[in-house]
Amino acid sequence: MFSDVTFDFAGRTAIVTGVGSPRGIGRAILSGFADAGAHVAGCDINDDQLGEVKREQPDAFVKNVDVRDKQQVIDFVQQVAARYGSIDILVNNAGIAPFCPIIDLDEATWNRTFDTNVKGYFLFAQTVAQHMIAQGQGGNIVNVTSVSVHTSGEHKAHYCASKAAGGSLTKGLALELARYGIRVNAVEPGTVDTLIIKDAYLAGLMESLTENPGTPINRLARGGDMVGAVMFLCSEAANYMTGSSLLVDGGGFAGSQMPQDALREYEKAKADRTK
Repeated sequence: MFSDVTFDFAGRTAIVTGVGSPRGIGRAILSGFADAGAHVAGCDINDDQLGEVKREQPDAFVKNVDVRDKQQVIDFVQQVAARYGSIDILVNNAGIAPFCPIIDLDEATWNRTFDTNVKGYFLFAQTVAQHMIAQGQGGNIVNVTSVSVHTSGEHKAHYCASKAAGGSLTKGLALELARYGIRVNAVEPGTVDTLIIKDAYLAGLMESLTENPGTPINRLARGGDMVGAVMFLCSEAANYMTGSSLLVDGGGFAGSQMPQDALREYEKAKADRTK
């Protein structure tokens, strides 16, 4: 049944938002689809970083787009469709994480977080879905959300709330777009070692997370760790999945682990008892 299932995306067109960050999820996903033969288009709000993307992917169509601006989104999507003839895949990835205690959080930061992390996903999903419906060939939308869909944390209540909204939006889009052959799913990364995290956290906290990531795989995620999950969701191997979310967190959300020093003491005591 699955003998013909591959991650070959030759002839298909993929849009990825938030591709600027050098170690980021978006740039890795853009490169992954390009390596798999797809026509790729990416956007970001940082011109310097977009120049780097263009040098890495000279055949890609890249443009400065503010995902919060409806007209910019519409113009970009129309340009992609005109350039490649169709749009088959959208990966909503652009996001921000301005960490701040909730009692100090100003309204402007709240609005900027939701406008980027939720409104931006909605604007791109709506605009791309309209093109996909007109094409009549279905398509795939993948929203990069977070393990924060399920939980929250200090200094990031607004960020986690926006990611939870993104998870709910994924389900709503899946329900409404299924009739057009458009599948909508999400990938939920754990803590990723990207510049957005290093900018958001205090240096000491980030160093602590790097040394003690708290995951069974025992490291922070990398942007490239999300590529396989996204490509799977956009492949025929996932043709019965919509409204679903894939947790890609190194096992961190599976549960707490016993500290290694305590585990060693337990094993030593057990060995002493059996002598």
